[in-house]
Amino acid sequence: MKDTQAKLNIGFIGLGMMGRGMARHVLAEGHEVGLLVRSKEGEARCADLLAAGARPLATPADMAAMADVLIICVTGSPEVEDVVLGPRGVLKGVKPGCIVVDCSTSQPDSTRHLCAAIEAKGARFLDAALTGTPKHAEDGQLNLLVGGDKAVLEQVRPVFALFAKNIFYCGEAGAGHTTKLLHQFVVLGNSAILAEAFSCARKTGVDLEVLCDVIDSGGANSTAFQRLRPYVLEGNDQMFRFSIGNAHKDMRYYARMTGEARVVSHLGDAVHNTYTVAINQGHAPHFIPHLVNSLNTLNCSAPEPAKG
Repeated sequence: MKDTQAKLNIGFIGLGMMGRGMARHVLAEGHEVGLLVRSKEGEARCADLLAAGARPLATPADMAAMADVLIICVTGSPEVEDVVLGPRGVLKGVKPGCIVVDCSTSQPDSTRHLCAAIEAKGARFLDAALTGTPKHAEDGQLNLLVGGDKAVLEQVRPVFALFAKNIFYCGEAGAGHTTKLLHQFVVLGNSAILAEAFSCARKTGVDLEVLCDVIDSGGANSTAFQRLRPYVLEGNDQMFRFSIGNAHKDMRYYARMTGEARVVSHLGDAVHNTYTVAINQGHAPHFIPHLVNSLNTLNCSAPEPAKG
């Protein structure tokens, strides 16, 4: 890779709520930015970035061929594997010395496999899972949980610093994604507990505003609570813009990881089941606060069976 103080060719694959904000900060710094644009809809979604000088490219192989640093920010492991291993994937075009970065929330075993495949081409790989919200991405205030060669992290750190306030080195390849799944279990588990508490409060006639004030004042307070509170009191779900579908996917990955590690996961199984039920009810596209609605519709004397 070129000197990180110089202007780099940086590619972005995945221009959702997080990827667009990240790309905007990199472009503003003066780097040459390429965007994977495969449809008119995708072109419209990133029209502001293209107007600011970003270059559209049609395939992951094209992106890899132009990039000094290639940042992948898609939904999960199947999507990352398709981007990297597909017939017009990253492996078909990646240059020796290119640093490929997976910012998705992925399964650690898949991550290690992709790392080996990319490094066999003479490129380098980091898993750099994100924590934070789309607003944090827009403000350049994300957290990055990084796995891989620490020397490679130091090479690309100036790029990461354009959109991250904290960069945590977690260990060898896969450690960033392992740490992210542990983080997600804590956040999504807390959210499930809070949703159940609010559902119970509604059914038992407890004043929700008083309950929120009690939680806010004591040891039950948390970031998850602060993001759920506006929905409970005002119906505003915009403070927790993370879909139940993505939460279910993350908890499924967590369940697989704990199973492979042969660790106790009683609470993990319960949290996974909570999101599975919500998915079965059709809540996949809704943001996390709507988990309260899922629990409100259940008949507690005859629990709905979980599928998937």
